[in-house]
Amino acid sequence: MPIPGMDDKTMASDCLAGQKFLASSYNHAITECANDSLLRDFFSVYQDEQNYLKMVFNAMQTHGWYNLQMANAQDINQVHQQLRQESMRIQTQAGMGPGPGVYPGQQGVSPGQMGPGGFQPRY
Repeated sequence: MPIPGMDDKTMASDCLAGQKFLASSYNHAITECANDSLLRDFFSVYQDEQNYLKMVFNAMQTHGWYNLQMANAQDINQVHQQLRQESMRIQTQAGMGPGPGVYPGQQGVSPGQMGPGGFQPRY
């Protein structure tokens, strides 16, 4: 049954936004979860949500409702450099100081300093 004022493209865009929100929410729950059993459950649902998100995205792309533009190498390098600078700024503000990072040549927290699964749960 059609919804007044909503065409197929608008409904698909709404579904995509909803799936992005759900995936983001489950991702947040995973990174904050300290209970291994609950973490596995969250991760399973997260994977399902990612699959649904991809299905909606593919349908939108097939209909020409979601078109991507390829970034050129210069733009990619510029964003990469900005992210490195921001990461270093945040690490400096956090007092983390120099140390091995996730990427070669980066400074920050080494994997050995992280908790299980690469993160430190809050609770």
